[in-house]
Amino acid sequence: MPDVLTTTASGQLFIESSSSLVSGTTTARIAKKIILDQIIASERNQNKISLIYKETLREMIKVFGELFYLNEEQQIVEIKCMHGSAERTIAKLKQESNIILPFVTVTQSISEDDRKRRKTDYTLLHHKWWDEVKQRAYRVVSVAPRAVNIMYSVNVWAKYNSDLDQITEQIRMKFYPSLDVGTRYSTLNQAFLTQEIDKSALDLGDKEDRLLRKSFDIQVQTYLPTSKYLVTSTGEIEKMVTEADITKKIV
Repeated sequence: MPDVLTTTASGQLFIESSSSLVSGTTTARIAKKIILDQIIASERNQNKISLIYKETLREMIKVFGELFYLNEEQQIVEIKCMHGSAERTIAKLKQESNIILPFVTVTQSISEDDRKRRKTDYTLLHHKWWDEVKQRAYRVVSVAPRAVNIMYSVNVWAKYNSDLDQITEQIRMKFYPSLDVGTRYSTLNQAFLTQEIDKSALDLGDKEDRLLRKSFDIQVQTYLPTSKYLVTSTGEIEKMVTEADITKKIV
């Protein structure tokens, strides 16, 4: 039987062999609740920014920056992908005349909780972390991450329908039925193509050129990461160091 975390009368957590417990299951549940309550209190009272939105947007720009098209000479031409809303792009196109078409823009629209993937209550997760320097394994606990959906709008801007069709085909081919959008927090983030809208021709005012635009709505299903807590050999719980965290002992 594995060891379990338990607590003294003073509230100090420690590890005790389950063979020495009269009621191991009950004691383990009490210890689990104590750990969970302290972690929840720490999560609510800490300064932490995971930058998950920034990283997901960066990955989306990278994914759609791999598109290309065949020109009239049957040469492969890479397409530039950048961050920018449709309104800002249109204003820029009307002001500047040296922008090369076609190109792609990506912008985040909204984000919302995913009710289907959301946990009904706080859930304590257990992990094992191997320290290469000390050559030993540690017990790590955390609460389940929060499930969210982030919506993105991917706009394709082109002068000719043939170029627009080539790019549209490549975008659709990326979803079977989903697209993996990996970050340093998770490699299992799935993106789904939810809608395709033909914006038809766009009038650029005094310019003679006509601009074609097609918009794709994409939903990325991801999680807001939570902090990891290390269970030390003395039974204390310490928050593990991350780039945007303030580390502190919570026991």
